[in-house]
Amino acid sequence: MAGVFLLLSIMFFAFFLMTAEAAEFPDNLFFRSLEQGFSYEYLYALKDGKIWIKPNTGNTGVKGEWGLFNKTGVPSGKEAASFTDTDRIVQFSTEGTMIAAVSSRGRFYIWQPTFTGETVWRDETGAPFEDALYLPENRIWCFSFSTMRAPWKRETPMHENDIVSYWEDADGNKTEFGFTATIYSVTKDGQRIRYTDTGLPTSWNRAFTSPERGKFIIENMSASASTVFVINKTGKMYTRMLDFELEGGCPALRYVYNSEKRTKGDDVAPLMTSIRTLPLPGWREQEPVREVLNDQKMKHGKAALTKKITILLTGKGNAARELRVQGRDSKGNYGYWKKMVSGSRWEFVVTGEKFRESDIIKNYMSRAAEGKTLDMNYTGKLMKSGEADLHVELLGFYYYSTPAVLRIHLNNRFFDLKFHTVDLWSPTVQKKYFPELIGSPDGEPKLLQGTIEFPDNILDSPDPYIKNIADNYFRQFNRQPVAFTVTADDRRVFIRSKTLQRSLDKKMDYEFRDCIKIDLVNEDYHGKSDTEGFFTSIAVNPDLELISDISDMTKKDVPLLFKLIELNQNALDEIQNRNKNLKSASCTSGCVSLCILPVYYIFNGCVSITGLPHWDLSGSSPGIAENVTQLGGVSYTGGTPLKEYAAMNLNEAFKDSDDYKRAVKIVKDRLYKLDKLCKDLSDKSDK
Repeated sequence: MAGVFLLLSIMFFAFFLMTAEAAEFPDNLFFRSLEQGFSYEYLYALKDGKIWIKPNTGNTGVKGEWGLFNKTGVPSGKEAASFTDTDRIVQFSTEGTMIAAVSSRGRFYIWQPTFTGETVWRDETGAPFEDALYLPENRIWCFSFSTMRAPWKRETPMHENDIVSYWEDADGNKTEFGFTATIYSVTKDGQRIRYTDTGLPTSWNRAFTSPERGKFIIENMSASASTVFVINKTGKMYTRMLDFELEGGCPALRYVYNSEKRTKGDDVAPLMTSIRTLPLPGWREQEPVREVLNDQKMKHGKAALTKKITILLTGKGNAARELRVQGRDSKGNYGYWKKMVSGSRWEFVVTGEKFRESDIIKNYMSRAAEGKTLDMNYTGKLMKSGEADLHVELLGFYYYSTPAVLRIHLNNRFFDLKFHTVDLWSPTVQKKYFPELIGSPDGEPKLLQGTIEFPDNILDSPDPYIKNIADNYFRQFNRQPVAFTVTADDRRVFIRSKTLQRSLDKKMDYEFRDCIKIDLVNEDYHGKSDTEGFFTSIAVNPDLELISDISDMTKKDVPLLFKLIELNQNALDEIQNRNKNLKSASCTSGCVSLCILPVYYIFNGCVSITGLPHWDLSGSSPGIAENVTQLGGVSYTGGTPLKEYAAMNLNEAFKDSDDYKRAVKIVKDRLYKLDKLCKDLSDKSDK
């Protein structure tokens, strides 16, 4: 009897603890953050390293109490075996019923309920090869999810309000979304947003700049259905729609630079056969909250904003996004300001959810501090066989921003072209743990694809000399999507045309074009401090230096010198091991790309002969139509990604950067001096 009483007591105590913990959570959530989130159906919250969940009663009418997500509140099961008993969830982000959670060791775990099989936690993601994904250094990160219903290949057990279905390009053409689950991460300086998704290699080598060409310093960020919403220190806000599927570098999808309306009415083009117009629209500055501005100007009323923001999906298409900013109205009511992403008028919603006065944005909409200029200028020459070299400049270029200006010099004259860039898809991971090395001469170049766009007044110039140059060098490339491969870093940009390429317009014929090369150098790069180097920053750590006056040192200081020698030796080992590991990873990536290349060409030859993209698939099931056209899409980019990444990675695998050599020399020289000083002090004491 006593045993039964004890068991009932334990059960009651456990129930009491769970209900007490649940009572600490709010009844409703209005903002997404890294500690709380919501979908149409559920509310989520983080407490004590675990994720809790309850029904979103306000939307569904379903009542319920807070309870541990999936019974444990943490990743579990054989697909998430790396999550141990000592691990905790420290941050998470939701969209729909998907969850991206980060453990106390910085590793991502994904709950992705869109498979036909049982939904489980997964500790690996990515394609074509799955691997662990770790969170890079960041100011803020968030998760976004865009999809359509595709029952022929996966279940999507989400409410219709969490499914965006399609997007619209700059010409209003509607295209189905595939399955794009994107994680965005703002860099420590607030000037770039790195991103990856579950269909990309598990690295952070893709990015785009913050508004104002990267000068805008992001303080907070939210994302929904591939639309990013950011705010700076003084409350200025921007939005932009961008993910890898939209950006323009996704292989097997078709992009053009010719503006044209191709879908009619409510028609939505299929994912694999649609033609998308580039370039993507840039950042859109959002209207300020006038009530807050007026109260601030007139110095009366209590209207205010904080930097707590959220964007949420409200329907189908680009415009179906609601923006929310936590704040207060002129009467002192607490809640949030809201408006649609394309709207102009903010409305206030009273929630009673209070915040601290210290959270209020001071000097709303005043001029904020700007980040450093990221755009760079390069100068060099354009070469074409059998023709005279041309002096050219690439102005306002940054590999995470587009477009730039390609300036062609002709004696004492010049004309400007737009130079658009998009990502070059990589089959392998690039600088997995050190994304800051992408674009650095000490790491590896950023590989891109380029398109030139001529102003009409240049192509049809009345000046025969200019028109001859335009016709002879450039006309065949005008607005041809991804007609150039680009290898770019902070010091050098090399641009080369593709001589054989499949046209991505309606004809989709193979075209031969002339080979032109553009080699450019950033002459301002050499003025940078040596301490900015990745390896050099380790070598110049002040903790490795001897700061004492050596003239006053005696034998009793020898233990201190031994400690410094040990620290320097450890630093040298770290520099050499990191360099070795980076070169090994480059070698592996290069070999993988090289091995896949001949297989690709054989397969692509079969695809081209059978003419898969030209087949009439109108009577086929959606699954067959998508799979066949996806096979046909392998011919769009050719073997360029495989060739370029194989060449780049193998080159990186067998060379040491100047930064590495400089860092090794600094530490070795210091070790020599410390060792000599130890011997001198010992000899001096003996004498």
